[in-house]
Amino acid sequence: MKITKRFKNKADLIAKYNEMYRSRPDKLQDVQALYRWILDILAPAPGALLLDVGCGSGALIQEATKRGLFACGIDISWEALNLARKTNQGRVLICEGETLPFPDETFDYVTNIGSLEHFLDPLKGVHEIIRVLKGSGRAAILLPNSYYIVDIIWHVWRTGYGPDHKQPLERFATCGEWRDLLIQGGLIIEKCLKYNFIIPSKTDDLLHYIKNYRKLLLAIIAPFIPFNLSYSFLFICKKA
Repeated sequence: MKITKRFKNKADLIAKYNEMYRSRPDKLQDVQALYRWILDILAPAPGALLLDVGCGSGALIQEATKRGLFACGIDISWEALNLARKTNQGRVLICEGETLPFPDETFDYVTNIGSLEHFLDPLKGVHEIIRVLKGSGRAAILLPNSYYIVDIIWHVWRTGYGPDHKQPLERFATCGEWRDLLIQGGLIIEKCLKYNFIIPSKTDDLLHYIKNYRKLLLAIIAPFIPFNLSYSFLFICKKA
């Protein structure tokens, strides 16, 4: 597992994320099609309770609300939550993913999309997901690959260094390594899917790719990328 740390302490970590959301919020949000894809896989019934841990600017909460779910989110960045509140009626809280302010077995679904790898203590974060998830609930966790083929060719080959997404705290691992961590934390993995960006099908997707045109090129080559060399992995899990 590759770990990169660019902060001095917890307060510095939060300050760096606040600055990132203040200066370039779109850099920390993926194409909206990703959040629709994840909800399609979970297939939650209207009225279900969903928690998005590390919700950022609230893109997944917004999609879940459109489907009739009662969705809320948490994040450590108040700048991110200021953006989220503009579209999610204030159903967001500032707190750490390792210490969730909810009773046991509250939620039908818990999502953690590109966030767990940035936690100070990912294993504790997994334990909290399990704690607040109902017995019959499902969790969707998206995690980055340390051997993404584009990174190997474009970044490692050119620089001699591993993948880097320029965030204050990063972890990259293989599918098997992430699987081991989630199982160690107490989750049962029902399935794992590869994610290599999605061809735009709606206006909001196209607008995102216009700002991040490199991602569109990556989406075009996505069908040709082998599973274990994918950009990231989506784990669908339940409680042990």
